[in-house]
Amino acid sequence: MRAILSKHRWTAAMLAIAALVAAACSGAAPAAPTAAPTVVSGGPTMVPVMTPTPEARVSARDSVILVTNGEPDQLGAFSQGCSGNVPSLVCEDVASDPLTWIDSTTFEVVPLSGVAGWSQEAPDRWRFSLRDGVTFHNGEKWDAAAAKLGVDTHGDPASAGHGTGSYGFHGTITGAVVDDLTLDLVCDVNCPLLPRTTMFLKFQAPEWWATQAEDIREATTVGIGPYRIVEWRRGVEVELEAFEDYRPNSSYDAQAPTIQRAFQVSRDEELVRAAMIDAGEADLAFDIGFENLDRVPRALTGTNNEIYLLVADNIWHPELKKKDVREALTLAIDCETLMASLYNGLQECYGNISQTGTVGITDENSAPYPYDPDRARELLAQAGYDPANGITIYSRQGPIFRDIELWEAVIGMWQEVGVTADLQIMEEAEHREVRRSGCGGLADPRSCVSQPNAPGPFFQSSGYYESGTSNESLDLQRQLLLRTSCGNVNSRVCDLVPGFEDAVQQAIRAPLGPDRTRQMEALATTIHDQFWFIPMFQVVTVYGLSEHLEWSPRYDPRTRINTMSFSP
Repeated sequence: MRAILSKHRWTAAMLAIAALVAAACSGAAPAAPTAAPTVVSGGPTMVPVMTPTPEARVSARDSVILVTNGEPDQLGAFSQGCSGNVPSLVCEDVASDPLTWIDSTTFEVVPLSGVAGWSQEAPDRWRFSLRDGVTFHNGEKWDAAAAKLGVDTHGDPASAGHGTGSYGFHGTITGAVVDDLTLDLVCDVNCPLLPRTTMFLKFQAPEWWATQAEDIREATTVGIGPYRIVEWRRGVEVELEAFEDYRPNSSYDAQAPTIQRAFQVSRDEELVRAAMIDAGEADLAFDIGFENLDRVPRALTGTNNEIYLLVADNIWHPELKKKDVREALTLAIDCETLMASLYNGLQECYGNISQTGTVGITDENSAPYPYDPDRARELLAQAGYDPANGITIYSRQGPIFRDIELWEAVIGMWQEVGVTADLQIMEEAEHREVRRSGCGGLADPRSCVSQPNAPGPFFQSSGYYESGTSNESLDLQRQLLLRTSCGNVNSRVCDLVPGFEDAVQQAIRAPLGPDRTRQMEALATTIHDQFWFIPMFQVVTVYGLSEHLEWSPRYDPRTRINTMSFSP
C-alpha cells in the first residue's frame, strides 16, 4: 500500500513554529513541549531547550542511499558552494554540527554536540559554553579557539561565507575567546535574534584548515558532525561513515547515528529518482514530483520552508529599474492557472519573499498578485517600455519540480503583453555567478544605485534570476539581510525607497517584541508593493522512501542522517 502524508501536517507544524516565535516576540512564554525540557544554560532573555534523548535505537540495516536533485557544488563547510539547498546536505547537516539548531520535534533553539548552552551578556554579545571532549573528525580538539575560526569565517562579509549559509542570517559577527570552553559571539549591531540565526554557522578543524590547499578546503569538511566524509567520487557519489567519536547531546537531532554508512547520489530527473526507490536502488529520494507519488512504496509531502521566486535586477537593468515595468511583468503572470496545470493545485500562489509564520509577514503583505494583462499593457506604455531591452530569466535545471516548464510559461505570458523575454538555463556554478553579482560585491555597497554597471563575477545585468531560499529562523531578518540589504552580493535592492536601508538596520537591532514585529511588517509591505521580486509559491516537496526507512522530514530542507534507522 502506498503511504502518503498530507501537506496539511506541515501546515500545522508551521503554525506551531509561528506560535513559538510569536510568543518570544511578544514576551509571552512559549507553549511547553510534550516532554519537559532540561535547561542547560541560563540567560536573561533566552535559554536553549533540550529534548529527551531517544531510547537506544537499532537499525535493521547498516547503510542508506540518498538520491538528491543535483550533485553537491562543493563539500567544504566554508565554501560558497556549500549552501542551504538539498544537494549541500553533507556539508550543512551531516558532516557538520552547526553552533545551534532548530529542534525537529519542539521547534526550539537547541545545541548540538559541541555546545552546552548560552546566555546573552549584552545587546550585541552572546556567550556560548562549549562541551569538553568533543573532537573533529581528524582527532583535533574542539575548543573556543577552534570555534572562533568558524565564527570569524562565517561572520566576515569578505569571507567565503558572504552571501550564503550563516552570514545571510546574522550579518557580521566575530568570536572572542573567554577561556578554553567559553566563546563570546560579538555582533557589529545589536543581535537579539542571534541563537536562532546560527544554525548554518559551521566549523572546520583549524590545524587541518591551515595546512590545506584551497581546492582541498573547498571539497572537504573536517567537522564535528555525526558522519565523516570518506570519499567524494565526483559525478558518482559521496560516501560517508558514522563518526565513532561523535558526542551525542540531549537534542533529538544530536543523537548517535545507528546507520553506519551513507551514500549521496544525484539524478536530475524526478521520475528517475522515484524509480530508484521503487527498484530498491535508493532509500530516500528528494523532490520526486507530485505525479510520481504512486511510483514509490511510501511518499511524504511537506513544506521545505522556501519561497520560489524571481529576483529582479532593480538597479542595472534599464527596464526593471522602473516600478511600472516590474508591476506589469507581475500582473502579466496567470499564477493560478500555472499552479493548476503544472502542480495539480498543490502549490499555492504567494506574494512575499518569506513564508507564512515569519515575523513580519501578514495576510495582506503576502497576498498573491492578481492576473491583469490589460493593466500590464497600460503600465508598460505608461513606463515607456522599450522592447529592445530584452529581459532574461536565468535559471538552473532541477531545483524545483517542473521549474523549466514554469519559467517557459512565464516567458510566454510576458511575450503576450509585448515584452521581449527569454530563458537561459545555466550550470550551478554559472548561476551562482549571476546570483552573486549584486550590491555587496562593490567596495562601497551604498554606492550601488549610482554605479553604471553590475559588479562581478557576472559583470552584467542579471535580469531576473530564480531562487528558493529558505528561512529557518522564521524572522524577516534573514531575507532582509540576504535580499534587500546593500551589503549582500545576492541583493538587487539598496535604498531604492529613501530610508529603506536604514529601516532594515533599525529593524534587525530591535528587541524581540511588538515594536520589532511592526517594523518587520512595514518592511515586508514595502517589498510587496515595490515589486522587487516575483514570488510564485511556498514550496511543497514530495519525498520518496523505501518501505522500512524510519524518517520524517522537517519544516525545512535540513536532513540529519543520524535521526534515520531501518525497521525490520
